Amino acid sequence: MAARNPKRDEVKATYIERKAKGKTIVLKDLAAEFGVAYDLLRRWKQKDEWEKSIPRKRGAQPGNTNSKGHKNAKGNKGGGAPKRNSNAVTHGGYSTLFFDNLTDRQKQLIDSTPTEAVPALRHELQVLKLREDRLLHMIAEAENAPQDSLQTAHIMDMRVPGKGGKGERSTMRMVSQDTPFARAMKLQEALTRLQGRIAAVATQLRAAEENEARMEMERQKLEIMRARLTGAVEIPDPEDEDTPPAKGTVTEFP
Repeated sequence: MAARNPKRDEVKATYIERKAKGKTIVLKDLAAEFGVAYDLLRRWKQKDEWEKSIPRKRGAQPGNTNSKGHKNAKGNKGGGAPKRNSNAVTHGGYSTLFFDNLTDRQKQLIDSTPTEAVPALRHELQVLKLREDRLLHMIAEAENAPQDSLQTAHIMDMRVPGKGGKGERSTMRMVSQDTPFARAMKLQEALTRLQGRIAAVATQLRAAEENEARMEMERQKLEIMRARLTGAVEIPDPEDEDTPPAKGTVTEFP
């Protein structure tokens, strides 16, 4: 059996010590520092489980409980939040997507979404126009509402801890209200931004359609040039104009 490299434990101890102090470590630099091959250092790190040996300073420890006596990240081996969890997601508009976690409906939505330039822009323009119609309807409702009425704009729930920071928490709700005029003005601002996006998408769509038409014209020019060079052109039978020429029918020029 080959003797254990004496640098193996030394480099591990150095790695753990620096990590515990919050230092950033580049494995290639560490390998060069100890005169060890980079691939060998990576194998040591994986086999000796360096990361598990780093002392924990912050965050939930395996098996600990919160103020309500519930285990943190219940069912997750090693404690802490499981991979790909959504604990910090507020509304999901910009959350990271993992395709293996999508539902069947979400997968079907992705499959049905156009990916080519022109169809995708047309699809986006249609969605924007629907949003525009919805905003116009909401603006009309706000303008026709009684001016002395109030409409709910925002609702925020705040949890207030009990006495001494222990016990059940009470919930305090804060409601913000707008007059119909203020609501209509906010909706008008949103409509202006939306219509700007509609104009931009329409411009992109027109440019994409012109580009496709230009590409088709260039393709036809190439076909004509090819026909001239080969001396063969497909033409319909003059005796039967309603019948399309058979596939492969060509006329040879002398």
